[in-house]
Amino acid sequence: MFIAGLVTFALDSFLFGVIAGERTCPRVWTETTVAAGMLGVGSLTLFTGLAWLIAGRSEFESPLQFIRVTAYGLSLVTVGQLTVTAHDYLRDVRPEGTYPWLDWLVRAWSALIALVVVGHAFAPRLRYKAHRAVNHAAYLGIAYVLSCALIFGLLTAVDRSYWADGVSPGVFIAAALLSVMLPGLVVVVQLMAFPSATVAVRPPVAPTLPASREPSPPHGKPPAGEASVGSESPSAVGRPADNIE
Repeated sequence: MFIAGLVTFALDSFLFGVIAGERTCPRVWTETTVAAGMLGVGSLTLFTGLAWLIAGRSEFESPLQFIRVTAYGLSLVTVGQLTVTAHDYLRDVRPEGTYPWLDWLVRAWSALIALVVVGHAFAPRLRYKAHRAVNHAAYLGIAYVLSCALIFGLLTAVDRSYWADGVSPGVFIAAALLSVMLPGLVVVVQLMAFPSATVAVRPPVAPTLPASREPSPPHGKPPAGEASVGSESPSAVGRPADNIE
């Protein structure tokens, strides 16, 4: 998780550096929708990694609970911020009165993600799948970052004359939907990988066999617990003459 968070923040800082030097306003807005979701996803990734660092120590149960609550709050804030960013983007680049269904679709998806986050916080979960979900969350986070980098590169490679007349409908529709849907999906997977306060990571303990299933000693040899010091049998100790012979 920390590797995924490092990749996310490192690439996102580069994307915002490129945005800071842009001079074409429609392209800046479109690029910002791509880079905005990476901030929330990267922050949640670091919280998930931090939670797993302390999940195996019982004395850290209270800090783990605090991190867990903070992560759920951060998830809701991320979804809300991405929704507002998408609405602001559509308000500035979309012709007025066109494609009203975009607003409803963005709101419906954001509301669905928020309900999943709240339900995941309070509903019982299958704890044993959290370890497997960590791998899925890390790989999905890196895949999301690489996808954002590819989309950002395509937007940057387009000539400035393409943006002279504003943003085409196909571009702002895809940008508005993907900027909310992809991060929302990653957020849900991240929360599934988040350990609860009752999860403890302990080393495996060797199973003990019941007394009836303990292996019997080989024929003619006494059990290990009955062997005397010096590997001498009790009969040999009791007959010193035989020992001399």
